[in-house]
Amino acid sequence: MSVEQPDAGGVGVDFVVRPDGTVVGDDGASGALAAALPYTGRLARRMGELVDGGDLRVLEAYGGHRLSVGVTWTPAGEGTYRASLRRLEPRVVPTFMVVGAVDTPSAVAHCVDRTMSVDGVRWSSVVTAGSRVIAAAGDRCDLHHLAEVGNRMLAILRSLEDQHATGFMRLHFEQGAVVGASLGRHALVTYAGVTSDDELLAVIDEVRAILADHDLSAVPTEFDPEAADHDPVDEGVQHGVEEVVEPARHASPPLVGARFAGAGQREPRRPRRRFGR
Repeated sequence: MSVEQPDAGGVGVDFVVRPDGTVVGDDGASGALAAALPYTGRLARRMGELVDGGDLRVLEAYGGHRLSVGVTWTPAGEGTYRASLRRLEPRVVPTFMVVGAVDTPSAVAHCVDRTMSVDGVRWSSVVTAGSRVIAAAGDRCDLHHLAEVGNRMLAILRSLEDQHATGFMRLHFEQGAVVGASLGRHALVTYAGVTSDDELLAVIDEVRAILADHDLSAVPTEFDPEAADHDPVDEGVQHGVEEVVEPARHASPPLVGARFAGAGQREPRRPRRRFGR
């Protein structure tokens, strides 16, 4: 689902979407933008659970306009969305010159590392249109739900693609923010604390330029967060050799009591004398 670019005019538009779906105000897009917000809110709320970020508080789209949506939740999990849409000054996307031929997996890995250089970014990943995580970096404790997080971010980016086509989406949770940026049909997905919009946007522009001529769907590898989590195993177990330890045999307890007096190790019996006939 794509929402056409709203006509925010010179001042902008403000509107509210209530839990029952009614809209107060004009979204500037004939109701299409207002209709998309509950859908994106439900997708985003589950992402907060996956990344231990808490509840969704603010949804932002940064592109030709800045869309800012504050979210509050009822006990039943229904959201109220208070949206503000403002036109931004036209931005000139810088031109980058990519020198040298680099294979696609290496280019993707470089872009993930480049995103990690932004202050506040905790982890970063690239997710294909087929919901495959082909590269990731950051704290591995946070990377186990990347496939589902990436899949949900892809759906959110598609539903509001006209709002962030030249920028990015940011979902503010109680404990951090998930940032998504379109790479054609694919996406760059990161988790961050406080970051600079200008620095983040500059890196996203660079990543898009580097990956523009690469077919990300052709990358054969798929990120496995479990691969580096296992500790080295014992050499014997690694080669299928297990040491079998038999329990020690305990000596029998000594016999006690009058009837067992003198019992213990017996002396050899003396041979009996044979008497002649």
